[in-house]
Amino acid sequence: MPSNTRRYRYTVLFPACFLVAAGLIFSCTPSERIFSGRGVKVFAHDRNVRVLLFKTKEGVTISSHDKIKVSEEKGRFKFISAGKRVMIRPESVVRPLYIESWNEPLQVNDAQYRGTISLHNIAGSLYVINSLKLNEYLYGVVPVEMPADWPLEAVKAQAIAARTYALYHIMKQKNMLFDLDATTSSQVYKGMDVEKAASNRAVDETRSLVMLFENEPIVSFFHSTCGGKTVDDRFVWQGSDLPYLKSVRCGYCSASPNYSWDYTLNVFEIKRALNRRYPEIRTVDTISLKKNQGRVSNVVVRHSHGMANMSGNDFRLLISPEKIKSLAFDVEKRGRSLNISGRGWGHGVGLCQWGARGMAESGKSFKEILLHYYRNVSIKSIDGDTRHFPTIARRVADSLHSSSGVMIHD
Repeated sequence: MPSNTRRYRYTVLFPACFLVAAGLIFSCTPSERIFSGRGVKVFAHDRNVRVLLFKTKEGVTISSHDKIKVSEEKGRFKFISAGKRVMIRPESVVRPLYIESWNEPLQVNDAQYRGTISLHNIAGSLYVINSLKLNEYLYGVVPVEMPADWPLEAVKAQAIAARTYALYHIMKQKNMLFDLDATTSSQVYKGMDVEKAASNRAVDETRSLVMLFENEPIVSFFHSTCGGKTVDDRFVWQGSDLPYLKSVRCGYCSASPNYSWDYTLNVFEIKRALNRRYPEIRTVDTISLKKNQGRVSNVVVRHSHGMANMSGNDFRLLISPEKIKSLAFDVEKRGRSLNISGRGWGHGVGLCQWGARGMAESGKSFKEILLHYYRNVSIKSIDGDTRHFPTIARRVADSLHSSSGVMIHD
């Protein structure tokens, strides 16, 4: 933390009779996953990535406009005629099933996907996994994370951030059934239905480019709007302190509709939030907020049965990230309500997407954008001989030699 970092503390007082109830914590920190390699060559855009689309206890419908091949792990297979819809239920999947189409995308519950689909019955739930090339995966990620009609240099920056993020998680863990999932737990992925020519171009023109720190892919967090300044990761996620995720001034995101916002929390909303995680709370005496780098890093709730201490990010997610849009907020007590006024949307770490748009509109390149938000990183192609990147080569080889096991984290 820089020596001039300012720390703030706010305290909000409530009447002793104030009752509180309920809220569920959702984690924004991404899950971690894998990649496998072939020999000493790493061609990032040709590598297959496995994405958990969803899991269900109901059936899944598979179809295609061309012939489909359905095979079991032991090698038995059968063909399904073009145009036929096949309903597969969890109880019918004894061994993993692998499904591919000749020349047309597969449709899973009417959504289109490139690559192949595998189905796995895990404790009665059907895991639906899409395996496809990394760049094809990014075709279904980038336009969901950033509008494809934004300036091309901004979309290129997003493509590299998304590719780096995927590769980081792919290489971090091994022996897993899938590499990433299709939700905000990883990156939002929606297959072919969301693809746009402009975002596909951004992916293709940055093919194989990733951000490295000490020859390893970084965990390239990004968010919508920083509100003028990003924040160190350590003030958002406890236990995290990465050297390239440091606070930087933005100055480019003021056009965002969420650059500033306010919301009033009433008694009942706070009740529903707190008691789901802290059922022992019956009355709330005070809520104290501690700030670092202009963002709430810690919240202490003093109540009739003691004290509840949580991170600012947990408090935000507990209440709702749609209501408390960022950690850069101030509070004012108004009767039995809290008026919250803030800046930005998202956790505030790494790339500010609206800032990237503003920088691109001012003539900055995707490299200038990325090097502004991620400190002391390099942007390199990982195509070709990995002797230039020994750590990546070692991790890829490890993934290849230990990919036979399967582990499920629910």
